[in-house]
Amino acid sequence: MNISQSEQLNELMLELEQSRQREKQLAKENHTILRALSSITTSENHHQIFKEIKRVLSLYIDFDDFVVLTRTDSSQLFQTLLTTNQVFNDYTWQRENKFSRAVAGECIILFQPNVLVEFSGFNSLIRDELQSALLIGVKGQVSESIILLLGRRKGQFDIQTRERLKRFKPLIERAIIDIENKEQLQKLVQHRTCELEKAQQKAIEANNAKSQFLAMMSHEIRTPLNAILGLIDVLTSDTEKTTHLTMLGQMEASAELLLVIINDILDLTKIETGHFDLNLQWVSIVDEFDNGLSHLRQLAEKKGLVFNCHCNIDEESEYWMDPTRFSQVIFNLVGNAVKFTHSGNITVVLQEADGRLTLAVQDTGIGISEEVKDSLFSPFKQADGSITRNYGGTGLGLTITKHLARIMGGEIAIQSELGIGSTFEVEIPIKKRLKVDSVNSAGRSLKVGERLNVLVVEDTKTNQMVIELVLKNHGLDVSILNNGKEACDFFKDNSNSCNIDLILMDLSMPEMDGLTASRALRNMGVNLPIIALTAHVMEQDKQECIKAGMNGFVAKPIRSEDIIATINDVFERA
Repeated sequence: MNISQSEQLNELMLELEQSRQREKQLAKENHTILRALSSITTSENHHQIFKEIKRVLSLYIDFDDFVVLTRTDSSQLFQTLLTTNQVFNDYTWQRENKFSRAVAGECIILFQPNVLVEFSGFNSLIRDELQSALLIGVKGQVSESIILLLGRRKGQFDIQTRERLKRFKPLIERAIIDIENKEQLQKLVQHRTCELEKAQQKAIEANNAKSQFLAMMSHEIRTPLNAILGLIDVLTSDTEKTTHLTMLGQMEASAELLLVIINDILDLTKIETGHFDLNLQWVSIVDEFDNGLSHLRQLAEKKGLVFNCHCNIDEESEYWMDPTRFSQVIFNLVGNAVKFTHSGNITVVLQEADGRLTLAVQDTGIGISEEVKDSLFSPFKQADGSITRNYGGTGLGLTITKHLARIMGGEIAIQSELGIGSTFEVEIPIKKRLKVDSVNSAGRSLKVGERLNVLVVEDTKTNQMVIELVLKNHGLDVSILNNGKEACDFFKDNSNSCNIDLILMDLSMPEMDGLTASRALRNMGVNLPIIALTAHVMEQDKQECIKAGMNGFVAKPIRSEDIIATINDVFERA
């Protein structure tokens, strides 16, 4: 081998070694890129993604500052998204020639970036630091991004550095795609979450507003009803003229109907808010059944209907139930039967067997079509729109009855044929025991032997008159004050406590309301029984009365039997 051939061989060997070194370098770079791609995929936001790109590039390229620019299609300016130097924060960059070429796919070296228009917005001190730049861009689906590598030395970036950066372009493109996808997904999630939160808040506000409105309307309607029904009670027991009694009876029936509507609306509110509870006690079902049907039987007979009633219940036993809600079920089902039956008969059957109580109400009324049965138990729904106009009512009775049956552990079923009639059947589990000797609440008299002295604290003049008449008709002596402040002033003289046996306290009054007055009286050492008189009848109202130190609760409109029964209960518990 001559010298020339030896030289050629050495050159080939050198080139081969250099090629191997380049392959090793490329393999190392590719391995780094793969690891970076894996890291980018698991990143949660664009800051983490670009932080990983910066870390990878710094392994192979010497730069002083790292800046990421971005712009959406709707903007003409680039914004600084991420940077290692705070002087570039909040800076907008013009989309000039060099940036446009980078976005189009070029990897560009800037040997004098400080004289280019893209950097003209910086002051002279910053521009003097910009001696070299290397940039590469990526165009995404909804945005354009540019990565700037900045150097403080002239010639800091060369052709070899540019080629190395170009090899990292797939990594940068993948990062941009991931950023766009993650940001779009995050924006979508945030938008949906915001919409759901707003919808939920609106629903809560609407429900609260509805509950507050219903409570307010209940109070406003019950207040005049208190006077109407109270005066009817007094006049009915005082007059002997038949025509007056007839008119008073009609007035009472209309007022009672209005009261039923109010109670239906309030019951629905309790159902929707989850505050609908039972007041369970041992009662005689036969008595409750007879009392619940007495008025409805009269209505049926006035329409010329045959009213059949069968009660197969052990009269020697008591049953564990809420008598008020049981009477409400009877009133709703039998009341509907009377309302929607024009001729024929109504049959009511109550029986108990194997721990199950069954109430069946059958009529020969207008019936219900198959199409509307599914919606029959929905709030405010009736068989069709004309039913509301022809028969009246809220359409809440069956909704409440279904809820009552379920809260008592039972169910309600219906069989009906249009034009033939309907049968409603409620079945609930029931516990019973043999009757224990007790005083019939209907026959109770006031526990205090002598005449009771009752102090009534009420601001409305009409209600003062009604309550006074009702109490005096039952042999009670009555004193009246206009608000809670007058009551507190009255009891500052300790001798007055000896002259009063009971306080009836309205809740809504000027100067000092009933709750505040009750708390003040208890703090003064007044231990007399206090019974709330109020048109606020929600469960939270009753709880507030108890917390204020009251002993009983009577809802307006006040009926004489209710107020006397409550007075009896208070003294029996004393």
